[in-house]
Amino acid sequence: MGFDEAMKLAAKAADEAVGRAMAKYGRGQVTDEDDLTGVLIGNLDAAFDANIGGVQWSSSILRHRKGVASEESRIGADMIIHVAVRSRIQAYSKAVLIQAKRHQPGSLMAKAEQADLVKQCDKMLAVTAASFVFDYTTGDMRCGSASKISGSTNRDLYDACNWTSYRFFLELFRSPIGDPRLSSALVADLPVPVVLKLSAEGDISGE
Repeated sequence: MGFDEAMKLAAKAADEAVGRAMAKYGRGQVTDEDDLTGVLIGNLDAAFDANIGGVQWSSSILRHRKGVASEESRIGADMIIHVAVRSRIQAYSKAVLIQAKRHQPGSLMAKAEQADLVKQCDKMLAVTAASFVFDYTTGDMRCGSASKISGSTNRDLYDACNWTSYRFFLELFRSPIGDPRLSSALVADLPVPVVLKLSAEGDISGE
């Protein structure tokens, strides 16, 4: 199997894990933002302790701490996803910073909430351009670039987050997004509440 096909299967697995987490939110089984982030990470963690498309993935939650920490207010992120891939044709180690919010499609953020999100995006962007916002909804999860949201006056967060979760993970796994300066050692040192590390090794060929 080629690299691109393997990464598409991995992105599909991630998207299905996101779907399970958002379905739990939709059923009212989890409501708080921090708890929902934990459910999301748990589903991703379970999905990636597996062989996907001939590639053996592994995952580990490096740090998970409930509540809003002072470090989050300083850095702006409440989650880091680190990915390391080693294969015959592709090898990388990189991470993205994530700030997660809950807004249904068509609902507008209050002006104060939008201003606070912009500040959080700016703090993440001061660390790395590889910063994103996840919008949790009862139907799905949307993803948007922190740089786009930081400069936008659009108070409809769902609309501003114009990537599906499948698209986000596909771009992350194929490597167009992510900061290689955020190595596993540096990620472990970043003081944020949640860090998820995904690793993969496999004999995949061709672009």
